[in-house]
Amino acid sequence: MKYICMACNKEYAPKPELIKCECGSALWVKPQTSFSKKDLIENEFTPRRYSSAFPIKKDDINITFNEAITPLCQAEISGTPVLVKLDSLQPTGSFKDRGASLVINYLNNHGITSIAEDSSGNGGSAYAGYAAKGNMQCNIFVPAGTSKGKTTQTRLYGANCIEIEGTREDVALAAIESSVTHGSHYVGHNWHPLFIEGVKSIAYEIWEQCGYKAPDNFVVPVGNGSLLAGAYVGFSELLKGGEISKLPRLFGIQTENIQPFVQTFNNKEINITSENTIAEGIKIKRSSRMNEIVQFVKETDGNFISVSEQQIQSALKEMGAQGYFIEPTSATAFAGIAQLIKTQEIKPDELTVGVVTGNGLKATNSIEHLINDMRG
Repeated sequence: MKYICMACNKEYAPKPELIKCECGSALWVKPQTSFSKKDLIENEFTPRRYSSAFPIKKDDINITFNEAITPLCQAEISGTPVLVKLDSLQPTGSFKDRGASLVINYLNNHGITSIAEDSSGNGGSAYAGYAAKGNMQCNIFVPAGTSKGKTTQTRLYGANCIEIEGTREDVALAAIESSVTHGSHYVGHNWHPLFIEGVKSIAYEIWEQCGYKAPDNFVVPVGNGSLLAGAYVGFSELLKGGEISKLPRLFGIQTENIQPFVQTFNNKEINITSENTIAEGIKIKRSSRMNEIVQFVKETDGNFISVSEQQIQSALKEMGAQGYFIEPTSATAFAGIAQLIKTQEIKPDELTVGVVTGNGLKATNSIEHLINDMRG
């Protein structure tokens, strides 16, 4: 395994403390693998089923909850059938477990016993849960006002959960400064190369669940973009392995108030006038991997679009009426699907997958307020 910077092409040998290039850009695991049916580990029904494609091999993945492959279910959005990937059923309740699992196992194998992370909530609870399983000391920094469901969960795992006033960027700075001061390892999921490698397992699961083929469209909410990045890497490896004939179109959905990916994709200056949104998980002004992820989406003929707060609320209600209790950030993806159907970027006869990135139980207070507002 090697790390590579896609901005300057500099390569590095991995080290536990290394997550950023000297030029300041994010690092990636250097592409070197393909994946095909022959690489599946039979009679293994956790993400370790795909561990031959991971930088960490199966026998070195010892910190685990025996995570299940998450369901792919059916729903309708605006009368159009879609498939719903329930990553809200991960052990700590979000897709972030995929990345946190791999990072924690890597660090454990190198004798690391203390970590620091910044998060809008789900990344922190994922790291806290796996750190608890691995007997690691854990400090999680979150924005002040983060949903109590997420901070309570993080604290129950035994982590120190520190709420920081200011922007999401201020939270990241506090985590980095703390790691230096207290001698812990900063494992920011927005920076760590192995986090993306863990997330890519979602592509393998969907490929199998769709009958060993890729969907036409893959739609997710986007803050820093780790889910889009992981899916792109995973589907690309399936393409290299000859298992799919083309990449799915990747669609990233943001809010009207905070849409840096949308603006960058359309060659516009990033302009954020308000940080108010019910989609707290994607309140990110600029991603550490923005340029690369924008190129990934362009390569697949996908798109970035924004949706309004009202559209998010409507999607939350529409999904709830079908039995899906999802957090508002996840509803952003399904609001985006409705918009893409309306503009005919997604056709009714196409196979479309939307991802429930986080469980609604993490945001019951905000959802309750929305329900009351809907009732008038």
